[in-house]
Order: sequence, then C-alpha cells, then structure tokens
Amino acid sequence: MNVKGFLDSKTDAFDGLRGNFPPIICSPEDYIIQPDDIFFVAMGDPHWRKHYAEIVEAKGGHFYTYISPNAEVLETASIGEGSFIGGWTIVSDNVILGKHVIMHAFSVIGHDAVVKDYGTLLNAAFMGGYSEVGECSEMNPKSMIIPHKKIGDNVVVGAASVVMRNVKDGDSVFGNPAIKLKY
Repeated sequence: MNVKGFLDSKTDAFDGLRGNFPPIICSPEDYIIQPDDIFFVAMGDPHWRKHYAEIVEAKGGHFYTYISPNAEVLETASIGEGSFIGGWTIVSDNVILGKHVIMHAFSVIGHDAVVKDYGTLLNAAFMGGYSEVGECSEMNPKSMIIPHKKIGDNVVVGAASVVMRNVKDGDSVFGNPAIKLKY
C-alpha cells in the first residue's frame, strides 16, 4: 500500500517526533479528493474521528478497513467501512461493527454483539454476547460489558470497569460494578 500523505491542519504535527512520515498534504477541509484516493481516519477520540470522517464522506471519499492478520473475525461478522481491527482480537458470530470502529489488541466481542459507528474498544476490552456499545462511545483498557447489557451513545467506560447495568447516553462510568461518575 502506498501512503500518499496525511491530512492535518497543523503543518508541524510531526515536529519533534522520531521517524520518517509521509508528508502533511493540507487540511481535510481543503483537500480535493482524487479518483483513486482511499482514506483512513487515524483519530483516537471518537468525536473527532466522526468529525473528520464526515468531512471526507461529504466530498465523496471512501475509507480503508484494516483487519490485522492476527485477528480472528468469524465469517458471520459484519464490519463497517473505515474500521480498524487490531491484532490478537476476536470478533465472534453475528457481530455487527459500524463504520469507523476501532478495536485494539486483545479485545474480544462475543456473539450477536453490536458496536455502533465510531465506537472504540481499547486494549483488552471485552463485550459479552448480545451486548452493545453506542455511537461515539469508548471502552477503556480491560473494561467489560456483561452479556445483554448496553452502553448508550457518547459514553465513556473507565479502565478495568465492569458494566453490569445499561448505561444512559452521555454518562461516564467507572468501577466494579461500574457506576456513574459525578463531577
């Protein structure tokens, strides 16, 4: 695969970093899509991932879906465009992953579970069968959702937390059992 470059409004985004990177071409807002372009939104924050994906989609862009050769993805699973499935992950039977979902190493999704668009599962997250992660929600490392439970949209599940009850849209939860954080 030939990487043409990065789209970023910060032309100095790589300053001070070690390594050789493809060039920063221009901002996503200013980029004119070429016929053979394929994009991947490499943003960890699901809200920013959605923001930039929608800019490219509105211009007619198409997205690359990456599935690690070390991932086990069963044939009955459905994976949306622009998603990233990292190494040593398991995606079980009848799982539905929306577009631009990120699933980091060692995460496991049980049968018949759903991760909606822009959902994020960080390292070693676990979803039991028939569980659900809402749009733009994130599960931090080693967090889990027991079977048949759902977290709504824009939810943050803290590291090593265990979701044993459904979580409402916009809540942040932490602990075992996971409870709503109050600020």
